[in-house]
Amino acid sequence: MTNYDPRTISAKVYTNLKTVKDKTSESKDHDKQKSQAVELYTFVATWGLLRLAGEVPALSNEKQKQAVIDCFFKTLGELAFAEEKPNPLAGTSRIEKLTNSNMTASDYLGLTGVALKVAQEFSFWAEALYPKK
Repeated sequence: MTNYDPRTISAKVYTNLKTVKDKTSESKDHDKQKSQAVELYTFVATWGLLRLAGEVPALSNEKQKQAVIDCFFKTLGELAFAEEKPNPLAGTSRIEKLTNSNMTASDYLGLTGVALKVAQEFSFWAEALYPKK
């Protein structure tokens, strides 16, 4: 894992979440995206990254919420595994990466700490990008 500058994390979250928002035009979908982005911190803090990764298939009928979780893992992977191509947390390989025997418990706990910071930024930027109308 690399050094984490809070500005880098914030800018990456803003850029990636704005891309998800810009791909969606309906306000009801924006409401779902905002709600999911704001809830990420609580979910990760309570259940952890592995549970969040496992939650994605359950959201198959909630494409906008699923898009935010995919964006979260994409962002986390870009920050934590910048040297690995392709991004191991983007797409379906995230559970394999999180349960990989090469990732020590210490690495997983460190990744969870970074994930909490990323989730905190998602909550902040959701409020800015999806204002109440």
